[in-house]
Amino acid sequence: MRKLGIRDLCLVLFCLLLSLAAFAAGFVSAGKDFVPEPVRLAALPVPPDDTMALSAPPRDSSGEVQLSPVEAYYRALSVIQRSYYGKNGEGVTLDSKRLTYAAIKGMLASLNDRYTRFLEPDEFRRMEEENRGEFGGIGARLEKVKDRILIKDVLKNTPAQRAGLKPGDTILAVDGVSIAGMSIYKAVDLIRGERGTIVKLTILRKGFSKPKVISVKRDLIRPEVIQAKMLEGNIAYIKLTAFNQTSDQELDRALAEMERRNMQGLILDLRDNPGGLLSEAVAVASRFVKEGPVVIIQERGGRRRQYNVLPGKHNHKPVPLVVLVNKWSASASEIVAGAIKDTGAGLVVGTETWGKGLVQTINPIPEDGSAVLVTTHRYFTPRGTDINHKGIQPDVRVELTEKDIETMNDRQLKEAIAILNGQRFGSPVKRVQAQKG
Repeated sequence: MRKLGIRDLCLVLFCLLLSLAAFAAGFVSAGKDFVPEPVRLAALPVPPDDTMALSAPPRDSSGEVQLSPVEAYYRALSVIQRSYYGKNGEGVTLDSKRLTYAAIKGMLASLNDRYTRFLEPDEFRRMEEENRGEFGGIGARLEKVKDRILIKDVLKNTPAQRAGLKPGDTILAVDGVSIAGMSIYKAVDLIRGERGTIVKLTILRKGFSKPKVISVKRDLIRPEVIQAKMLEGNIAYIKLTAFNQTSDQELDRALAEMERRNMQGLILDLRDNPGGLLSEAVAVASRFVKEGPVVIIQERGGRRRQYNVLPGKHNHKPVPLVVLVNKWSASASEIVAGAIKDTGAGLVVGTETWGKGLVQTINPIPEDGSAVLVTTHRYFTPRGTDINHKGIQPDVRVELTEKDIETMNDRQLKEAIAILNGQRFGSPVKRVQAQKG
């Protein structure tokens, strides 16, 4: 990958400004799964120099100065490069790429949309790895409890397990950098890295007299997307942890195996599933919804179109279904839960979900490997419910207390089993409606 000069990076900013201007005018270039074409950088003019002459800007007929956003950016950058004093008055060597990245991030931040953001090359590469279902890391899932970042789960046969990390461990620092007050996403980004490299985690554990530094050698992690087992009474339990490129395929195999073992009821666990690919959400929902829309997508300007059940996906034995959700079930998880709830294909049990009713489009910038993630659509459940900031409301609400979590008393799972045991060969909806009435 070639190194970008300031002209290339300014051109990236120019493209983004044009893209946002077109978007503001109501234009969305849509392809498969509503993914716009990547920004075409080569077709745009490149300024002849890395600096812009500070000549007087043009004026309109009224005498008002006409200064394009790109001209304003170039002028500001030129002033900074020529004149910035520095902390000690000695001047500094400025990294033009970092300045341009900061300008792009500032522009996107002005939209006040937490999901519209700029992905630097490393961030974009890791997102692509997640979508493929593999990445360089240690094999531990994290969660944030109040101001602490804890290890929620340690995957089997991973560096985290071999290093002795345990669920409940509090991570205080990564490679000596404190993660106090840091977002969980940033902490994950620090922990992940190239296969074979070492990351040092400062861990506080119940029973430790003081924090301990544990070195972990990163490896290629292929987390289990599907965890399946048969419970008592021939109730199949399938936990789906993410919606990546293999999710539907792995779910298909798990359902076939549960059918072979005489499945009479099914619990689909979407708790703590942060979402993923829209296409996989539609495919997964199509395993359970017989016909009609899975999700309705609204474009800018109000035009709506719907994703229907994919043909050939509803090919497994129909059994009573309960879907488990919690406040960390988001995005694609909410699409699946909403489709199952609205169509009556099953019951939703747990607590209200995250409430992310927006779809983002990835716009790669191939010249340097970065990307812009932009909110381009809003989605609705099959009945037209807008769940943004509201979440999917469960049919049966079951809370888990901190004590339940500490003692591994899964009352939500127990409720799902009770529902299916009560209506094993019929629709569990009848039992719940009777309880409510």
